[in-house]
Amino acid sequence: MDPYIDPHTKVLINKLNISDEQDLINIEAQLLIAGIIDIDRNLHDVDFLDFKSISIIYKYLFGELYSWAGEFRTINIYKNEKVLNGLSINYSHHSNIQKI
Repeated sequence: MDPYIDPHTKVLINKLNISDEQDLINIEAQLLIAGIIDIDRNLHDVDFLDFKSISIIYKYLFGELYSWAGEFRTINIYKNEKVLNGLSINYSHHSNIQKI
């Protein structure tokens, strides 16, 4: 069972209680664009030589939408990609991700 997916809607669990996948994709894209435009305000907290910087950036970009933003995943993921005809890229096994 995927702890990030709502079992009823099959959509990522999110703080806005969005239950439609396309709506969630659209809101996520809008928040991501806004976050990227404004990211320079948070770069003072980021040391790009430190692995935990990935968590800081991810939490900043997605924290308004996902309570788990900035945490490393605890399961393996597979994500259907339209540009790959429904296949997924190969993600690293969750146990190979460095923990902070």
